This record gives sequence, C-alpha cells and structure tokens, in this order.
Amino acid sequence: MEAWRIALMFVTRLALAAAILWAVFRYMGMIPFMLAIPIAGVLLSKPIIEAGGAWLHWAKRQPYAEWQGNYYEFAGTQIRIIEVGKELWVVDADLLRVIGEKPSLMLESLYDVQDYDEIGETKYRGFSPAGAVKVLSKSEHFESKRMLLWLQREVYKLHAKKQELAKLDAGR
Repeated sequence: MEAWRIALMFVTRLALAAAILWAVFRYMGMIPFMLAIPIAGVLLSKPIIEAGGAWLHWAKRQPYAEWQGNYYEFAGTQIRIIEVGKELWVVDADLLRVIGEKPSLMLESLYDVQDYDEIGETKYRGFSPAGAVKVLSKSEHFESKRMLLWLQREVYKLHAKKQELAKLDAGR
C-alpha cells in the first residue's frame, strides 16, 4: 500500500479512536474509559502493521537502490558496472580489489582516457571494456584470467545481446 494511504488511514483511525475515548471518558467516567482503550488499539493496529510492512520493504531495498537492478558479483566481490552510452564500464576499485590491488594516481598515466577515466556523470573512475581487458591481461593474479572470462561471457556478451534485442524491438 502506498505511504500516503497508510498515513491517511492512520490519521483517520487515530481521530476516530480519540473521539471515542474522549466521549467515553467525558460521559461515562474513568472505568469505562479504561475498558475502551483496547478499541483504540484495534482501530490503530491495521495501519501500524501495514506501515511496519512498508518500512521493512523499503529497508530491504535501500542498500540496493543505487544499483537499480544492476548487481554483479564475482568471487564474492560486488562489482559495480555502469552503462555509459553503449559501453559498460567497471569501477576501478572493484576490479582492482579482485586482483589484489588498489586504485592509485598512476593509473591515469598508465592508461589512455579511452581505457580509464571518470565514468559518465558518476563520482566513480573506472575502466572501459578495452581497459578492463588490458588490466586483467597484464595482471599475474590467479583470479585475473577468470575475471576476464567472466566479464567477456557473463557481462559484455549478455549486454550485447540485450542491445541487439532492443534494436529488434525498436525495428518493429
């Protein structure tokens, strides 16, 4: 249920419960008032439970909101892959973490702007597909060749198929 509907239901039921409790206390006294409190609980229980469910749903999705459904994982490491134009760029920190290195200022002097640069309009720096191939091919880390195959087969190839399907759909 939408948040505004939950809030509206809660406010409406709270006002109803307050009116009932006030009327009971005003015209019947303290003992009936104490007996009428469970009525307020019953009136407010549904919106409270629905709000709790909505909050849990939001809390589960929140850590992944930035990913918007684009989640990649290699060897237990989360890999941020961002689409820029028609290419997929890999965030440098993620790729280098897999091969046991850290991003440094030397990367800018080692690679061309076509291979390593800021990724689109994000705050990240990363490698283009060609740059990722260069980095992983040069690396002697035991995971580098495996990651290169993973990128080519599971990420770039699937992305190319997705683009082909989009072209076919646009042509209809």
